[in-house]
Amino acid sequence: MKVQIKDLKPNPFRDIKNYPINEEKVQSLTNSINQTGFWDNILARKNNGNIEIAYGHHRLVVLRKLFKPDDYVDIPVKELDDSTMIRIMANENISEWDTSVQIINETIKVTKKFLEEHPEIVKGLIKEGAYHWADINKLSKQLIGSPIISRFLGGNWTITRVRLALERLGFGKRKDIDIEATEIFDTEGKAITFVKVTKQINTTSEQQREAAKRIIEKQDFSESGMKSALLDEKYKDMKTEKSEREKVRIKARDFVHGIAKDLEKINEKIVELIKRKSEPNFDVYEDCIEAEEFTCEVKIFISNIKKLGGKK
Repeated sequence: MKVQIKDLKPNPFRDIKNYPINEEKVQSLTNSINQTGFWDNILARKNNGNIEIAYGHHRLVVLRKLFKPDDYVDIPVKELDDSTMIRIMANENISEWDTSVQIINETIKVTKKFLEEHPEIVKGLIKEGAYHWADINKLSKQLIGSPIISRFLGGNWTITRVRLALERLGFGKRKDIDIEATEIFDTEGKAITFVKVTKQINTTSEQQREAAKRIIEKQDFSESGMKSALLDEKYKDMKTEKSEREKVRIKARDFVHGIAKDLEKINEKIVELIKRKSEPNFDVYEDCIEAEEFTCEVKIFISNIKKLGGKK
């Protein structure tokens, strides 16, 4: 369908302020269209007299930049309902923005709001027999958590990804995570680590934002680096016995946690060894020097465990 560029509108579920246009992508598309011409990689729908784009927002920016408002482009215009518009937007976001924290957060926020306003859609996403229809009408907002949103969006929007986004947005059990601080990071993985660390250290929103900026400056995205930045920000104006005690406590907790993870791996191997001992002819290992070393290390380990427990 031929449409004038001036008549093309953004996806109504895409908040342009919170989905900033990537200038590098605009420049790349500009170069491509200048070389090969425009191709119809924009999908739209008719809605209340408007032509609304489902995806292709960067191409729309380029069209407005290269052509006149009255110029026509030939693009596919299909019948798309609101649910489809949101799903297309979500998939475009993941494709275009990879794991941008801000885009993921905004996508989940828009989707959650849409589902809250459409309990009839929520009903279709809930397993049969799980709730009565009256309960869905009454409790739709409480029902709309990560499983429902993930099922609605599908694809790359896993339950874990949605749950972590909801947590950053303040819909989880913890309300003290500052969303602006998490969106300072350019990848979802860094934001996840930051949230994990922030849960362990009681800090204000301002302290979290300043710590996030410091982490970006130092480019240290390890758990220990993030903890250090948060603690430094928390106690930057005071160096007290309490602050030193908290730093020691967190380091000790991390150390013990690391040992627990190592022991978990060792236990898995020991369980495997126990199983393999029942295999035919496996008992030949008992005659080798490695078996003697293993037995010796086990004795030392047991002795140290007794010391750790205060036993002789």
